[in-house]
Amino acid sequence: MKFTINKDEFLKGLLQVGKIIPTKAIYPTLTNVKIELNDAGLVLTGSDGQISIQSTIPFFIDDKEIIRDVEKGSILVDNHIITEIVRRVDGKEISFVALEDSIVEIDNEKSSFKLNSIRGEEYQDIDFDENGVKVTVSAKQLLEAVNQVSFAACIKSTRQVLTAINMTSDSSHISFVATDSARLAEKDIEASTTERFSANIPAKSFIELTKSITNEEDVVMFISDKKALFQLNHTLMTTTLTGGDYPNTKNIIPKSFQYTLEVNAFEFLNAMDRVAILSGEKQNVVKISMTENKVVVSCRSSQLGSAEESIKLFKYNGDSLEISVNNEFVSSAIKALNCEDVSLNFNGAMKSFTISNKNDPNIIQLLTPIRTY
Repeated sequence: MKFTINKDEFLKGLLQVGKIIPTKAIYPTLTNVKIELNDAGLVLTGSDGQISIQSTIPFFIDDKEIIRDVEKGSILVDNHIITEIVRRVDGKEISFVALEDSIVEIDNEKSSFKLNSIRGEEYQDIDFDENGVKVTVSAKQLLEAVNQVSFAACIKSTRQVLTAINMTSDSSHISFVATDSARLAEKDIEASTTERFSANIPAKSFIELTKSITNEEDVVMFISDKKALFQLNHTLMTTTLTGGDYPNTKNIIPKSFQYTLEVNAFEFLNAMDRVAILSGEKQNVVKISMTENKVVVSCRSSQLGSAEESIKLFKYNGDSLEISVNNEFVSSAIKALNCEDVSLNFNGAMKSFTISNKNDPNIIQLLTPIRTY
């Protein structure tokens, strides 16, 4: 196996797959990147055991030769070492030669490195096959959906299913739902599919996918009972699904509200952030007091003192109401909406409330208030 390759494209491919490759793994080969030269070009593969990414560097990009002087084959090398070598060496091209099954040589006009390697056949079998329900979604809408719901998933949980984003289809739309039991985020987008499905895709996997999307217009997904496969321009990503039944969230979002507060997102976030200085790292509780004439956010600590700030830009409908909330949860929800004005909708001091963007009915955030007495 040998090839000479454009350094920048080689580094770009290594970084694409290397971001999920662990420095330590139960299976030692997973700390390596698989480098394979075949008819499609240079195929780089990395995996952490749950998420796998395969990126192909073609022989030509826009009539520019990227790879030349080739002999096909495959090899495994330490991901961190080869990435740092390619990152640091000078020149526009790098030559790569497998001297034998256990040694590769990487060099340019000035530098030469010999690395220990493993035969490509030793790498784990990874299923990049196109099986299951085929779904085509707008890359822009997919990015937006993941960014607007992923924060509500658990990072770690005894209920593993809560670390996933539940993706379901009703044939013309896809719904993305994430919840950690204290908050919920849901986003609906249009999609091209004729079949219904439900899949629990790890939030971590979706976040890694968004990092791989560059100039794609669409993302093609294949959803089976064991895995999800995502197709980008020159990249494939596959992830195992999270087992278990996702909580039924269909009927927990209220259909009507007794109290509605419309605020400027920027002013409201800054006010909450300022008074929350006195909430303490563990409590993180802020009170919102609302009447038709005045809205105040406040915080009180028996050890630190108290703070309050009036909101200037608001519109409130309903009787007077006070509600205590987790400042971090409310802030994350508002930021995820990514809009200038937001609506907070309530049915009482101790009932779940929603935060929404009135210009986008397809996204909803549901939060649970905090009992302070």
